[in-house]
Amino acid sequence: MKVLLSDAVKDYDTCRVLDIGSLEFTKGIYAILGSNGSGKSTLMSCMAGLECLSEGSILYDGRKLDANLRNSISILVQKPYLFNKTSYENIVSGLKYKRTPKEELQKRFDKYKSYFEVDDLLNKKSSWLSGGERAKIALLRTAVLETELTMLDEPTAAMDIESSMRAENLIRQMAENNRTVILITHDVHQAKRIADQVIFMDKGKIIEMGKAENVLNNPANKLVRQILNI
Repeated sequence: MKVLLSDAVKDYDTCRVLDIGSLEFTKGIYAILGSNGSGKSTLMSCMAGLECLSEGSILYDGRKLDANLRNSISILVQKPYLFNKTSYENIVSGLKYKRTPKEELQKRFDKYKSYFEVDDLLNKKSSWLSGGERAKIALLRTAVLETELTMLDEPTAAMDIESSMRAENLIRQMAENNRTVILITHDVHQAKRIADQVIFMDKGKIIEMGKAENVLNNPANKLVRQILNI
């Protein structure tokens, strides 16, 4: 899915938290980095239709967001909500909402659950899970949807190192077949490992963007160079 932002502005009262002249996403994995309050989550919320821009536009394959397009977009917020049901029921809840046939539902569940060792969690209710376990279930719930555009806000923040590496393999899978994954992360090393494109934000603006290897190894922006200790 091609997503194009034009003159995108988001204000909260007198505070401008997003100010992007032009930004385009196509296929592949995009990592968005920046300090807290730089506008990363606001950008993602606006792209997912959870918040409205104050000015400007966002087009998805040349169209404005509508009910049909929403079915092609999924978002995993920074603190995802899990239903007070079993892990299995949480993972397949989105597929059930979309009335996915049982055979296809089970096929996708079997395909994605193997990325994490969650067999012992499947019959546990969400209230019994640790933070890292909840993060795995939430990411699997998003992955099984196989949307054209997937947005992930710090999906591995609560995971240990091994689980984070497994999650990165899953994220790569989510971007296959010309799909688009937009990932907010504070982990520069994670961006190096899996991102095709990298975007750095500061104070609601994009201060550097481009191919991951170029931005992360030879950034032009002074602040980005300081962040990367280059």
